[in-house]
Amino acid sequence: MVNNWFAEIGRFVIYAVLFVLLMVGYGFVLQQFGIIPIGGKKAPTFVFLLFFQWWYVVKFPQNNLGEKKHFLVYFALQYILIVVTALVSAFFLYYFFQSSAGLLMLEAYIQQSLLELNSFKEVIVSQEGGEYYNSLHAGIKSIDAFSIAKDDFAQKIALGFLPNLLISLYYKK
Repeated sequence: MVNNWFAEIGRFVIYAVLFVLLMVGYGFVLQQFGIIPIGGKKAPTFVFLLFFQWWYVVKFPQNNLGEKKHFLVYFALQYILIVVTALVSAFFLYYFFQSSAGLLMLEAYIQQSLLELNSFKEVIVSQEGGEYYNSLHAGIKSIDAFSIAKDDFAQKIALGFLPNLLISLYYKK
């Protein structure tokens, strides 16, 4: 299947570290504009993952003596890349949101989310009921480093599937 697994694992780790550096840069830029880079604002980082999936498959023949692989090989290798990237990203987010800067950012995000939720309280209670509103409120208050890391990991795994499939089909042998 793959000639040198150690080289491939090394590439996965390098791509994952580059991904995290891009994610940090993106978060820093958002922070400079006064935007808290949690929630929906992190969605563009999935474009970074898509780029690394594509880049890996395009570079694969160059790194393996021009050899192209079967669709399933590219699919499996990309999914390993996605999992490694998701793990590195989740560990980074977990430890960042336990640091003092991360805790401040997380607290600001929770407060902002609660204010937004409270602004729609009447509509939510009238349409969905008070119990639903209370569960949303409790859910927002329970956001912590682990929940952010777990959410990030799960989203990367889920959102990487379709691009993985399409890239694998396009670049197959």
